[in-house]
Amino acid sequence: MNEPTKAYIAGFLDGDGSIMLQLVHRKDYKFGYQIRVSMCFYQKSKYKAELEKLKEILKFGYIRDRNDGMTEYTIVGKDEVKEVLEALQPYILFKSKHVSAALRILNEMGDRRKMLKEEFLRLARLVDSYSSLNYSKKRKHFAKNVEDFLNKRLNQPL
Repeated sequence: MNEPTKAYIAGFLDGDGSIMLQLVHRKDYKFGYQIRVSMCFYQKSKYKAELEKLKEILKFGYIRDRNDGMTEYTIVGKDEVKEVLEALQPYILFKSKHVSAALRILNEMGDRRKMLKEEFLRLARLVDSYSSLNYSKKRKHFAKNVEDFLNKRLNQPL
């Protein structure tokens, strides 16, 4: 990806995009929760073709039409999001705190299969602190939920 393309996509993310780190309850996961990392670009559905071009450039993710006349291009996954954010970081203006914080957390995540419960809880707390950069009415899982789950599962306080 050339520099002008990176700058253009960074501007798009700054204006019509989002970077999210979320705690998602997963019964089959070792710690009961997943840290889901994603980034989205939003446009009216009449510009779906442009989002498809963007997907061709970035090579990750999927596109979906919403019921409200909007289309989302979403990239999910630690490695995929990290690669895109690292490429765009020098050109990000409005969401520079988001990108820096997200990359810090992504670099600390490592392999969750080898992670200790204390490490996962620390990351969950970082996700909580990251959420202060975003506005979400629907957020329902916090580090406290992870801690309660682990205490209940292990019958001992962390």
